[in-house]
Amino acid sequence: MRKIVLASLLFFSLIFFSVAVFADYGDYYEAEVLAVHVNATAAILVEQTTGRVLFGYNYQERRYPASMTKMLTALVVLDHLDPDDIIIVGPEIHNMPSGYASNAHVEGEALTVRMLLKALMIRSGNETGRVLALNVVRQTSGNANISYDDAKREFSILLNQRAQELGAENTNFNNPYGLHSPHHFTTAYDLAIIARAYMEVPLLAEIAGMRTFEGYGTGGRYAGGAEVRHYAWTNTNQILPDAPFGHPSMTGIKTGFTTPAGQCLAGAATFGDLSLITIVFDSTDPGRWQDTHRLMNYGFLNFAFREVVRAGQLIEYVRIANPRRGGTEIMAVHAYETHTALLSHFEYAALTRVITYHVLLRPPPVRRGEDYEYEDYYDDGLTRLLAPIEEGEIIGRVAYYVGETLIFEGNLIAAATIYERTFDSDMDYFISIFTDNIFTLRGLPYWLAIGGTATGLVGMGWALSLRRKLKEHDRWHKPRIQRR
Repeated sequence: MRKIVLASLLFFSLIFFSVAVFADYGDYYEAEVLAVHVNATAAILVEQTTGRVLFGYNYQERRYPASMTKMLTALVVLDHLDPDDIIIVGPEIHNMPSGYASNAHVEGEALTVRMLLKALMIRSGNETGRVLALNVVRQTSGNANISYDDAKREFSILLNQRAQELGAENTNFNNPYGLHSPHHFTTAYDLAIIARAYMEVPLLAEIAGMRTFEGYGTGGRYAGGAEVRHYAWTNTNQILPDAPFGHPSMTGIKTGFTTPAGQCLAGAATFGDLSLITIVFDSTDPGRWQDTHRLMNYGFLNFAFREVVRAGQLIEYVRIANPRRGGTEIMAVHAYETHTALLSHFEYAALTRVITYHVLLRPPPVRRGEDYEYEDYYDDGLTRLLAPIEEGEIIGRVAYYVGETLIFEGNLIAAATIYERTFDSDMDYFISIFTDNIFTLRGLPYWLAIGGTATGLVGMGWALSLRRKLKEHDRWHKPRIQRR
């Protein structure tokens, strides 16, 4: 018994002291989820297509991004340059700070923008960032002789404008490759926004997933006599498939490291129809790989796109209060459209539904003494609607909630046409019953009614005729009274 108690205390202590937070559901229902332990001082897990935060830890706090900066650099480059443009490397590659990654470019060599992006993202070359930034500013300013220092300031403006456009409002970059500066910062949340935008560009997504690359700087294109060099790179991202810390679903994106920033990683992974983005700040090595593994596995195990409602799905049955005689009194109500939502297992189990209709029947007034009160006589639990209703007509709305948060709201349609009851419809109904059953036992009551009515009419006619004859007889045969 003592061992069981001690084991239980140890287990709950480990859970309590784990560096973890539960998923950020925004306004979603906060269900119990498994804890995620991370080594990083800030981390986030988001879903690629919706941007929903599935896990967050200090994700709104400012951090140094190091080379993860290059994701935004690549986006800005493709805003202004064509991947097949050929660029000649200039003196901007010189005087690089010591200790930074290099692709060993040489002045005067020719590379395509596509090749430079691979050099930027796969090998994480910092002088490559200079080359790209300078040529973007030459394009945007029209000044082919602008210096790199001046171009860096202009390119930083482009970086921050792009970040603002994406919604990364707590980001400020002052160089294209992540050189440390107190004024070069972002947050895990903002960088996740940038990473999502990066992975939406097919060329950049392809580069992010390259484990290795080998090829010539211009990809076989003629460079006008400029030097063309051969390159062979291995990606710095050790979590790609077949890498030392590989995850089978990983598709990118970018590593980062400076002493102030620590070991960082922007990750992307896809499994089935679920694509996830992770940002890990200021972790350790191999902690950043382990953190990303845990975050990805947590996301794939706990979340999925689930069908909340399907077009044509039966939602419920309603009763028609005034249907035409002979028509149905019960009508099916269907959903108008299909909707799927990213939900955890707990959220999906907690879904609730609220249905409203445009026209409801109010219960009839019932006389109670001298006052009129409203009383519902129906005890079958079905909603009452008033005809006429056309098949496919929008008759209401259905809303799905997790807790108090609206997940989806859509239209409800009638599954059939229902006609209202009128005097004419009643007459048509009785006539059709008679004509349809004229030679059957079911028609006997109608025959009897008709026969009885006819007999009565004949009898009344005979009686009236007899009475008239009697009056005439009396008038002609009654003795006359003579006057004196």
